[in-house]
Amino acid sequence: MGVHQIAIKQLSKLDKDIDQAIKKYGMPNDRVTDGGFGTLLRMIVGQQISVKAAESVWKKITEIKANKPQNLLSLSEKKLREVGLSRQKISYGKDLAYKVSSGLLDLNNLSNFSNQEAHNQLTKVKGIGDWTADIYQLFVLRDMDAFPQADIAVQEGAKRFFKLNERPSQNNLLKLVEKWKPLRGAGALVMWQIYRMEVHEGSKLN
Repeated sequence: MGVHQIAIKQLSKLDKDIDQAIKKYGMPNDRVTDGGFGTLLRMIVGQQISVKAAESVWKKITEIKANKPQNLLSLSEKKLREVGLSRQKISYGKDLAYKVSSGLLDLNNLSNFSNQEAHNQLTKVKGIGDWTADIYQLFVLRDMDAFPQADIAVQEGAKRFFKLNERPSQNNLLKLVEKWKPLRGAGALVMWQIYRMEVHEGSKLN
C-alpha cells in the first residue's frame, strides 16, 4: 500500500461516506509518479489536445532531446514547431526550461515548501495554472492536501458523492471538501474513482 492508499484509508476512517464509496467503487490505485522538468513539460504539451496527439508530439520532442532544459533552450522556434508545438507552448516550455536551468525554480526542493508555497512556485511558470500545479503536487510531491478543484472529473465525482443536482463550482467544491483537510488529495482520488466507474476514465498525468 503506497502513500495515496494510506491517505485514503486514513480519510475513510474520518468520513464514513468515503468508506462506503471505497466499498462500492473500489480502492483507487496508488498513482505516485516521478517528477522533474520532463514531467511538467509533458503536462504543458498535453494541454488542450487529445491524449493521442500529445503522445505523438511528446515522442518527437524526446527524439530531438527537447525534454532536457538546456536542449530546449538551444533549439529554434522553427525546429520546435516542426515537432508539433504551438508558438504559445514553445513560449511556455522555454520559460519552464529557463526557470529550471537558472535555478529560479528548484524542482528538487519543492517538497520542502508548504502546500501554498510549492503551488506559488509552480504557477510562476508560464502555462502552469492551478490545475497543473495541483496535479504535480498530488502525484509527484505526494502532497495529500493538494486538491485539483478545477478538474472536471473530480467535480463530476463530487456531484455523485455529495448527491448534487449539478456539478459543483470550484468554490462550492472547496467548501464541501474543507472537512477533509489535510487529506483533500485523498478525497480527490476517490472522486476520480467514482467518475471512472460511473462515467469513464478520468484525468491522467501521463
